[in-house]
Amino acid sequence: MSPSAASKRVTVPELDDLRELLPDWRRHLRSINRASSTITSYLTVGEEFVDFLVTQGMPTSASVITREHVEHYIVHLQERPNRRTGKPLSAAQVAKHYRSLQQLFRWLDEIEGEITVNPFTKMKAPHVPEQPVPVLTDDELRALLGTCKGRSFEDRRDTALIRFLTDSGPRVGEIAPLELGNLDFDTDVADVLGKGGRWRAIPFGNKTGEAMRRYIRARARHPKASTTDRVWIGRSGALTESGIAQIIRRRGEQAGIMGLHPHMFRHTFAHVFLADGGQEQDLMRLAGWRSREMVGRYGASAADQRAREAHRRAALGDRV
Repeated sequence: MSPSAASKRVTVPELDDLRELLPDWRRHLRSINRASSTITSYLTVGEEFVDFLVTQGMPTSASVITREHVEHYIVHLQERPNRRTGKPLSAAQVAKHYRSLQQLFRWLDEIEGEITVNPFTKMKAPHVPEQPVPVLTDDELRALLGTCKGRSFEDRRDTALIRFLTDSGPRVGEIAPLELGNLDFDTDVADVLGKGGRWRAIPFGNKTGEAMRRYIRARARHPKASTTDRVWIGRSGALTESGIAQIIRRRGEQAGIMGLHPHMFRHTFAHVFLADGGQEQDLMRLAGWRSREMVGRYGASAADQRAREAHRRAALGDRV
């Protein structure tokens, strides 16, 4: 072989190279009905991990990657500035990378048998300091609704959207694809497709039902009404998750609530439900959770407040 031919030779990755395996992992995630957003997030982390290994001259063959390689990557993340803000990644963002890679190597180990030693064995996830998400007060919710008191299409849509988020606490990824046929106004229930491809029925109250019906009538007259069965529409047609988030952020700014995002309604819903004496098991069914850990995570947003209120109701010291 001539020197020039040798210099042009392309190195073919080994069969157990992560660059070869990531597309198969994507197929596996699709086969078990993981949400498209979850798959995208997992694959992005996997690709960034591979890029790090290549840049650092570390092996990319799954069977050769060790705990030390993963730990080097975690330290790199903790020191690397966020590309968008220039600030270091938060502890929660680093932990997200850890959990995503943990899922990748669990698949390589338990499903595919591509590795004999899982580098995550006996590893501990990076510590994430508890930072409860603030919940919305009644006054803030009233202020939000006050920003869309008019009779325009946008006002009626946004009123219905805010009330629906407040009343039922769905994920934004569950309401963006919501279709007209998923709404039952006889029982005031919406059928949403949650994580893991699991359907569940979430109820809503009278005021939300009234706002939704008012919006549905306005929607029927909208120029884009016939282009989609999706409930939430705008100038260009069906609203995406990002579009819904932009509406909520804009209404929040109008109400003087900076940084408002749809997930704050989910935390608020969980807090109010528990504060009013709701049972954890019922909250799990309504929110679409399978783990009690999620109840604790969302309930932490205002756990101290609930504890103080419970103490006042008990009034133990005043009994004697």
